[in-house]
Amino acid sequence: MKDVKIIIPADKLEIVKELDEKLAIVFNVTIFKEIATLHAVVETQQTSILLEELKGLGVGTVYGSIAVSPVTLSISSDKKEVSVKGRGISTDEMIANIKGLALLNPTFIALIFLAGILASFGLIYDNVIIIIASMIIAPLLGPIALTVLGTMTPKNIFSKRAMIAEVVGLVIIIVIGLIVGAIFNWTNPEYIISSEQIAIRTNPGIGDIIFAIASGLAAGLFIIRGESTSIVGVAVAASLCPPAANVGVLLASVANPEFLQAELGS
Repeated sequence: MKDVKIIIPADKLEIVKELDEKLAIVFNVTIFKEIATLHAVVETQQTSILLEELKGLGVGTVYGSIAVSPVTLSISSDKKEVSVKGRGISTDEMIANIKGLALLNPTFIALIFLAGILASFGLIYDNVIIIIASMIIAPLLGPIALTVLGTMTPKNIFSKRAMIAEVVGLVIIIVIGLIVGAIFNWTNPEYIISSEQIAIRTNPGIGDIIFAIASGLAAGLFIIRGESTSIVGVAVAASLCPPAANVGVLLASVANPEFLQAELGS
């Protein structure tokens, strides 16, 4: 359930109140100094419909404002029954849910940096646990999802910023892999040569493609339902973070005669 708070000029109250009967939503109305405040506890699946209706009336775009917050529990004897098919949230809510870790900011950069370090060391040390840790903290799903959702916003402003964040994130991971790979090539090249985790990511197959497609579809379902994307975010990161770090590590290894000899020998 969601708590929807609508603030509008009092002279627009009748226009908005028409939604009461149309959507079977009970509004609690307060008027103070020509400002009307409407409160309503709405089922999650109704929120997207209500927000679209409000925006169609100009609320939040031409005049007034809308605030939506989650409700853990609501008990009321004055609740109207309404039949709504499906379950989902509005585009605005989807964007609000994911944009915190989908745009360039200090937190996003810090998580990308840490994920790149973990992925690089995990690949070189052939350690699956460290690689999984890099997938968990890599915020690579957010920019992808926001790129798609941003196409529904004016001038695609979120799409452009999200695409930049995704590219920057991947470049940072590749550069970290390059640096870590160069250090190990100079000190302990045998780690890179003997790493099975590095080797298996140099020859993707049909299973990897199916995994990437399935995780992307799962992410889409979780996002439109308003669920936590943490689990599918790991799956998407698995398709991007370790391979990106692998690219950096291998680029640093190309000039290493031992590595080239091992590759030719295999």
